[in-house]
Amino acid sequence: MPKVEFYGAQPPIELLRLLVDRKGVFDRDEWEWKEVTGCTLIACAAPPEGGRAVISPRLSTHFNVLCMPTANASVLDKIFKSILEGFLKTGFAEPIQATAGACINSTIEIYNRIAEELRPTPAKFHYIFNLRDISKVVQGILMSFPVSI
Repeated sequence: MPKVEFYGAQPPIELLRLLVDRKGVFDRDEWEWKEVTGCTLIACAAPPEGGRAVISPRLSTHFNVLCMPTANASVLDKIFKSILEGFLKTGFAEPIQATAGACINSTIEIYNRIAEELRPTPAKFHYIFNLRDISKVVQGILMSFPVSI
């Protein structure tokens, strides 16, 4: 999110609000109003932490706000274990298939510890971890198995 100004405005957010409120934008090159029609605006935001500011209430009034809770360990376990077990059932030996649970459990445990201990701050805003990080590890596990058995 852009930095909040003294009066609480965020210029890029105000530009989006203008688009939604007035159904268009002002073209500064040609000095004329450009109407935008037939568009749907879908937005996504994360909680205000790690350098992210709160979304302006003037903008959020134009959206249906949905709050998606963070998936807990059992949900993540079910999702990623299903993916890995399904892959390993396609011709791998039983001892290899049995490693799926341990791989996923350890990956989720490491993910939870990293996300808990390495919280984003304004100086370290890149410390943002999500499901993509888990899926990259699972993808790495899948890629490490030999193609032909």
